[in-house]
Amino acid sequence: MSALSRNPALWAAGIAVCSLVVLELAGWALYRRTEGLSEQDLDSRLRTLAQWTALLVGPERADALVSGEGWAADELAPTLKAASDEGDLENIYFFGPDLELKYDIRGYYRLSGGSFPPFALGPLLRAAAGQTSSSRLYKVGGSYLKSAYAPVRDEGGHVVAVIGVEGSAEYFSTLSHIRRYFVTFGLFGLLLAVAIASLAYYALSWLSSAEEALARAEISEAMGRMAAQMAHEIRNPLSIVRTAAVRLRSKYGKSVDPRLVDFILEEVDRIRELTDHYLSLSREETINPEPCDLVALIRDVVDAFPKDGPKVEVDLPPKSVVVHVDPNRIRQVLLNLLSNAKDALSEVPDPRIRVSVRKSRKGAYISVEDNGHGVPHEVREKIFHPFFTTKEKGSGLGLYIVRRIVRAHGGEVHLRSRPGRTSFVVFLPWGPNIR
Repeated sequence: MSALSRNPALWAAGIAVCSLVVLELAGWALYRRTEGLSEQDLDSRLRTLAQWTALLVGPERADALVSGEGWAADELAPTLKAASDEGDLENIYFFGPDLELKYDIRGYYRLSGGSFPPFALGPLLRAAAGQTSSSRLYKVGGSYLKSAYAPVRDEGGHVVAVIGVEGSAEYFSTLSHIRRYFVTFGLFGLLLAVAIASLAYYALSWLSSAEEALARAEISEAMGRMAAQMAHEIRNPLSIVRTAAVRLRSKYGKSVDPRLVDFILEEVDRIRELTDHYLSLSREETINPEPCDLVALIRDVVDAFPKDGPKVEVDLPPKSVVVHVDPNRIRQVLLNLLSNAKDALSEVPDPRIRVSVRKSRKGAYISVEDNGHGVPHEVREKIFHPFFTTKEKGSGLGLYIVRRIVRAHGGEVHLRSRPGRTSFVVFLPWGPNIR
């Protein structure tokens, strides 16, 4: 079962995100639906008013107005004004069959030289062709407006003029505010959804890591108990075998091949060392910190390291670097890292190991670097796990013990590897920080 399916909080986060998205989409759909219905209602009302006004004008007065007869404008003015008031219109226009503006009751466009919004040309052409039509919404000043146009026909059905009516879309100003609120709410909702999804992702990642760590701890504990039990059972027979080998050499002397006895003793010591490692798994890591000069400690460890292997170079500060650690345990860490580096350089033409120290505000960093082939990516995640090894005779406990000791001091160890350069970096805090 996945971590997500076992964690109600993560399910709740997922449901909250989905609900927020659905709510936003539903609100936006409602807004668009309201906007469309309102515009459709205004469009239908303006078309009806345009047709009604065209009937009021009639073909005779329309023809007289187109011909420029003054009485026609004077006679039409009260009729068009009444139609404007009754229909709650902003303006009424009168166009000739050539679509030249002849009259508008407010005088807005006549005062501007007869110019008219270019976006009304399409509806005007359709009205001149005999089809009642309307424009899209447009904005003049701070007001949203919409126009509708209807043809004025003579007795023969010919279009002699075009009547245009202009209405205010006040609702659209309100809707525009609502739209801004929706956009603002949508952006806020999007940010909130991203935040919730991010928190859920990190919570899931943390939970997964915690579960893996717990599983590893349980495995390590079980393996530690098993290893301790086996080690106890093996130590006594090992002591007997070693004692027998020593007595065999002392009693029979040259009659026994000394290489055979040395081989027995060597293997017994190796197995004893392995059993000691296994026994250490069953014990809690304890340290006794005291002031320790890392520069001096590293020099001692490097001097004591076997000289039959690769050359070990040091890059150490001229002054002491004192931290509170258990010197014996840190010595074991350094020896394990140097031994690993030596094994990694067994097939390198010019093997080199470099040990360095640098200080930081929080503590000291020890780096053990080699010029080997590097650690494969698929191995790096497992290299600190107990019993994991790539060596034929390795126990898989060296690096595990290294990290265990370092963490007991409140520090950490990291691997950095690429072909030709691999380093294990150990961080140790200045003061005691025992875990």
